[in-house]
Amino acid sequence: MWVGKVVQSFRFALDGLKYTVVSQRNMRIHFLVSLAVLLVSLYLPISKIEVLLLFVTITLVLFAELINTAVEAVVDMVTKEYHPLAKIAKDVAAGAVLLTAGLAVMVGVSIFYPYLNLLFSSVLSPAFYSPDVKIAAIIFLAFLFTLMLKALCQRTGMTKWEPSMTTSLSLCTAIILIWVIWNLQVTFLVILLLFLFLSNRLRRPDERVSAYVGVIIGSVIAAVGIYLLSS
Repeated sequence: MWVGKVVQSFRFALDGLKYTVVSQRNMRIHFLVSLAVLLVSLYLPISKIEVLLLFVTITLVLFAELINTAVEAVVDMVTKEYHPLAKIAKDVAAGAVLLTAGLAVMVGVSIFYPYLNLLFSSVLSPAFYSPDVKIAAIIFLAFLFTLMLKALCQRTGMTKWEPSMTTSLSLCTAIILIWVIWNLQVTFLVILLLFLFLSNRLRRPDERVSAYVGVIIGSVIAAVGIYLLSS
């Protein structure tokens, strides 16, 4: 009898994992990133302790996401209306996920940094380019192109697709900065700043499309400009 109960408890636990993966986009992202990290760890000559650290941090992130999903389900069961305490419960649970994800990023960077730096400085190293006024011309081109699209969206009534000027220029400038300096530590810092900036913009539902369009424009113009300067 007890064997059947143990098997049933495992089944319930698997149902909970399956529900979280199916219903929560963040959990699917965590699973994909975890799979990629584990596959890379099998290829690289990292130590047993480093592999264990990766397993522990991955498990912590997944565990926090499970708790976050459980808290959200309980809060939604209790009340469907807005309540300050319900918001606090959901925000605190999401904060736990953010802390564990930040820990996982720090552990991953610490373990993989020597290999990333080697790849960054040798295999992916571009021909040296001395910064000049042409770089400013690329950023100015991003400004003009974004401004032209903003005006076009206004004239055609497609204001939802109006690109964000600050997002476009930020992406364009960041990509050019990474290319000119070409240092892994600087790249991490620039990406962190971009993440903080974009996360703040994407928190507002009415500005998400505008931010996404700005990201695309800034990235494309920077990539085209770098290609033309490098050729």
